[in-house]
Amino acid sequence: MEHGRFFAVDPSLTCSGWALFNMRDESLLAVGKVKSLPASHPIASRFEDLQSKVSQIYDKLSLGERDMVVCEAPTTMRDPRAALLVEQVRSIFETLAREFGARVPGRIHPRSVQFEVVGLRGKQLKREVVKHSALEVVSRLYGDALERIGFENSLTHLKKHQDVVDAVLIGAYGLSRVSQAAATGQPFEEFFSTSQSLRTRS
Repeated sequence: MEHGRFFAVDPSLTCSGWALFNMRDESLLAVGKVKSLPASHPIASRFEDLQSKVSQIYDKLSLGERDMVVCEAPTTMRDPRAALLVEQVRSIFETLAREFGARVPGRIHPRSVQFEVVGLRGKQLKREVVKHSALEVVSRLYGDALERIGFENSLTHLKKHQDVVDAVLIGAYGLSRVSQAAATGQPFEEFFSTSQSLRTRS
Protein backbone atom coordinates (compact mmCIF):
# COMPACT_ATOMS: atom_id res chain seq x y z
CA MET A 1 0.00 0.00 0.00
CA GLU A 2 2.82 2.43 0.77
CA HIS A 3 3.92 2.28 -2.88
CA GLY A 4 0.55 3.32 -4.23
CA ARG A 5 -0.88 6.74 -4.94
CA PHE A 6 -3.25 9.02 -3.06
CA PHE A 7 -5.98 10.80 -5.05
CA ALA A 8 -7.51 13.71 -3.13
CA VAL A 9 -10.74 15.40 -4.19
CA ASP A 10 -12.38 18.72 -3.40
CA PRO A 11 -15.89 17.87 -4.66
CA SER A 12 -18.23 20.40 -6.27
CA LEU A 13 -21.04 20.17 -8.77
CA THR A 14 -19.57 23.13 -10.66
CA CYS A 15 -15.86 22.23 -10.68
CA SER A 16 -14.10 19.59 -8.58
CA GLY A 17 -10.38 19.90 -7.95
CA TRP A 18 -8.11 16.89 -7.58
CA ALA A 19 -4.50 16.18 -6.66
CA LEU A 20 -2.50 12.98 -7.05
CA PHE A 21 0.36 12.07 -4.69
CA ASN A 22 2.89 9.28 -4.45
CA MET A 23 2.37 7.65 -1.03
CA ARG A 24 5.94 6.35 -0.91
CA ASP A 25 7.65 9.75 -0.80
CA GLU A 26 4.56 12.01 -0.53
CA SER A 27 5.48 13.83 -3.74
CA LEU A 28 2.86 15.65 -5.78
CA LEU A 29 2.43 13.95 -9.15
CA ALA A 30 -0.44 15.77 -10.85
CA VAL A 31 -3.36 18.14 -10.32
CA GLY A 32 -6.48 18.87 -12.28
CA LYS A 33 -10.14 19.79 -12.41
CA VAL A 34 -13.38 18.12 -13.41
CA LYS A 35 -15.82 20.69 -14.74
CA SER A 36 -19.50 19.85 -14.90
CA LEU A 37 -21.96 20.87 -17.57
CA PRO A 38 -23.59 24.31 -17.04
CA ALA A 39 -26.61 24.62 -14.75
CA SER A 40 -28.77 25.09 -17.85
CA HIS A 41 -28.56 21.31 -18.39
CA PRO A 42 -30.82 18.89 -16.49
CA ILE A 43 -29.24 17.66 -13.27
CA ALA A 44 -29.37 14.05 -14.50
CA SER A 45 -27.34 15.00 -17.58
CA ARG A 46 -24.82 16.86 -15.43
CA PHE A 47 -24.25 13.83 -13.22
CA GLU A 48 -23.99 11.51 -16.22
CA ASP A 49 -21.41 13.80 -17.81
CA LEU A 50 -19.47 14.08 -14.54
CA GLN A 51 -19.42 10.33 -14.10
CA SER A 52 -18.01 9.89 -17.59
CA LYS A 53 -15.29 12.49 -17.00
CA VAL A 54 -14.23 11.02 -13.65
CA SER A 55 -14.09 7.55 -15.17
CA GLN A 56 -11.85 8.85 -17.96
CA ILE A 57 -9.48 10.41 -15.41
CA TYR A 58 -9.24 7.22 -13.38
CA ASP A 59 -8.65 5.22 -16.54
CA LYS A 60 -5.94 7.60 -17.77
CA LEU A 61 -4.19 7.40 -14.39
CA SER A 62 -4.56 3.59 -14.34
CA LEU A 63 -6.11 3.80 -10.90
CA GLY A 64 -5.95 0.43 -9.16
CA GLU A 65 -5.81 -1.61 -5.99
CA ARG A 66 -2.67 0.01 -4.60
CA ASP A 67 -4.24 3.47 -4.75
CA MET A 68 -6.51 5.43 -2.42
CA VAL A 69 -9.22 7.97 -3.19
CA VAL A 70 -10.39 10.38 -0.49
CA CYS A 71 -12.88 13.25 -0.74
CA GLU A 72 -13.36 16.23 1.52
CA ALA A 73 -16.21 15.55 3.94
CA PRO A 74 -19.35 17.70 3.96
CA THR A 75 -19.57 20.81 6.10
CA THR A 76 -22.62 22.52 7.53
CA MET A 77 -24.46 24.11 4.63
CA ARG A 78 -27.44 26.43 4.76
CA ASP A 79 -28.86 25.01 1.54
CA PRO A 80 -29.85 21.35 2.04
CA ARG A 81 -30.42 20.86 -1.70
CA ALA A 82 -26.91 22.08 -2.51
CA ALA A 83 -25.49 19.78 0.16
CA LEU A 84 -27.34 16.82 -1.35
CA LEU A 85 -26.04 17.59 -4.83
CA VAL A 86 -22.43 17.80 -3.64
CA GLU A 87 -22.92 14.53 -1.76
CA GLN A 88 -23.89 12.91 -5.04
CA VAL A 89 -20.69 14.26 -6.58
CA ARG A 90 -18.68 12.63 -3.76
CA SER A 91 -20.50 9.39 -4.38
CA ILE A 92 -19.52 9.44 -8.05
CA PHE A 93 -15.81 9.81 -7.22
CA GLU A 94 -15.96 7.16 -4.48
CA THR A 95 -18.11 4.59 -6.27
CA LEU A 96 -16.06 4.75 -9.45
CA ALA A 97 -12.86 4.46 -7.42
CA ARG A 98 -14.12 1.22 -5.89
CA GLU A 99 -15.06 -0.07 -9.34
CA PHE A 100 -11.47 0.56 -10.43
CA GLY A 101 -10.28 -1.42 -7.41
CA ALA A 102 -8.94 1.53 -5.42
CA ARG A 103 -9.39 1.84 -1.68
CA VAL A 104 -11.78 4.46 -0.27
CA PRO A 105 -10.95 4.55 3.46
CA GLY A 106 -13.18 7.48 4.37
CA ARG A 107 -13.32 11.26 4.12
CA ILE A 108 -11.41 14.24 5.45
CA HIS A 109 -13.06 17.00 7.44
CA PRO A 110 -12.12 20.47 6.12
CA ARG A 111 -11.65 21.85 9.63
CA SER A 112 -8.99 19.19 10.26
CA VAL A 113 -7.14 20.37 7.15
CA GLN A 114 -7.35 24.00 8.28
CA PHE A 115 -6.06 23.08 11.73
CA GLU A 116 -3.32 20.59 10.87
CA VAL A 117 -2.01 21.80 7.50
CA VAL A 118 -2.92 25.48 7.21
CA GLY A 119 -2.36 26.18 10.92
CA LEU A 120 -5.63 28.03 11.53
CA ARG A 121 -6.65 27.31 15.09
CA GLY A 122 -9.32 28.62 17.39
CA LYS A 123 -12.69 29.87 16.19
CA GLN A 124 -13.71 29.61 12.55
CA LEU A 125 -12.29 32.51 10.53
CA LYS A 126 -13.87 34.31 7.61
CA ARG A 127 -13.87 32.39 4.34
CA GLU A 128 -11.63 34.97 2.65
CA VAL A 129 -8.98 34.59 5.36
CA VAL A 130 -9.07 30.81 5.17
CA LYS A 131 -8.78 30.79 1.38
CA HIS A 132 -5.86 33.23 1.33
CA SER A 133 -4.01 31.25 3.99
CA ALA A 134 -4.55 28.09 1.94
CA LEU A 135 -3.01 29.73 -1.12
CA GLU A 136 0.08 30.76 0.81
CA VAL A 137 0.57 27.33 2.38
CA VAL A 138 0.26 25.48 -0.93
CA SER A 139 2.61 27.93 -2.64
CA ARG A 140 5.18 27.48 0.11
CA LEU A 141 4.95 23.70 0.50
CA TYR A 142 4.26 22.62 -3.07
CA GLY A 143 5.40 25.54 -5.23
CA ASP A 144 8.38 23.72 -6.72
CA ALA A 145 6.34 20.55 -7.31
CA LEU A 146 3.60 22.52 -9.03
CA GLU A 147 6.12 24.19 -11.30
CA ARG A 148 7.63 20.80 -12.19
CA ILE A 149 4.28 19.48 -13.38
CA GLY A 150 3.58 22.65 -15.37
CA PHE A 151 1.21 24.42 -12.99
CA GLU A 152 2.07 28.06 -12.32
CA ASN A 153 2.84 28.74 -8.67
CA SER A 154 2.05 32.47 -8.37
CA LEU A 155 -0.62 33.46 -5.83
CA THR A 156 -2.55 35.19 -8.60
CA HIS A 157 -2.72 31.98 -10.62
CA LEU A 158 -3.45 29.79 -7.62
CA LYS A 159 -6.32 32.06 -6.62
CA LYS A 160 -7.97 31.26 -9.95
CA HIS A 161 -7.73 27.56 -9.12
CA GLN A 162 -8.88 27.43 -5.50
CA ASP A 163 -10.44 24.02 -6.07
CA VAL A 164 -7.02 22.59 -6.98
CA VAL A 165 -5.42 24.33 -3.99
CA ASP A 166 -7.99 22.78 -1.66
CA ALA A 167 -7.43 19.34 -3.18
CA VAL A 168 -3.67 19.63 -2.61
CA LEU A 169 -4.28 20.48 1.05
CA ILE A 170 -6.70 17.59 1.44
CA GLY A 171 -4.02 15.32 -0.01
CA ALA A 172 -1.35 16.70 2.31
CA TYR A 173 -3.48 15.97 5.34
CA GLY A 174 -4.51 12.59 3.95
CA LEU A 175 -0.90 11.53 3.56
CA SER A 176 -0.27 12.31 7.23
CA ARG A 177 -3.20 10.02 8.10
CA VAL A 178 -1.77 7.26 5.91
CA SER A 179 1.64 7.58 7.58
CA GLN A 180 0.15 7.43 11.07
CA ALA A 181 -1.94 4.39 10.22
CA ALA A 182 1.07 2.60 8.73
CA ALA A 183 3.25 3.48 11.74
CA THR A 184 0.73 2.12 14.24
CA GLY A 185 -0.41 -0.85 12.20
CA GLN A 186 -4.05 0.20 12.53
CA PRO A 187 -6.60 0.04 9.69
CA PHE A 188 -6.49 3.05 7.39
CA GLU A 189 -10.23 3.46 7.80
CA GLU A 190 -9.73 4.32 11.48
CA PHE A 191 -7.72 7.39 10.47
CA PHE A 192 -10.23 8.69 7.96
CA SER A 193 -13.36 8.70 10.10
CA THR A 194 -14.76 12.14 10.92
CA SER A 195 -14.52 11.52 14.67
CA GLN A 196 -10.87 10.50 14.43
CA SER A 197 -10.01 13.54 12.32
CA LEU A 198 -11.69 15.91 14.71
CA ARG A 199 -10.04 14.30 17.74
CA THR A 200 -6.63 15.23 16.38
CA ARG A 201 -7.58 18.90 16.89
CA SER A 202 -8.35 18.58 20.59
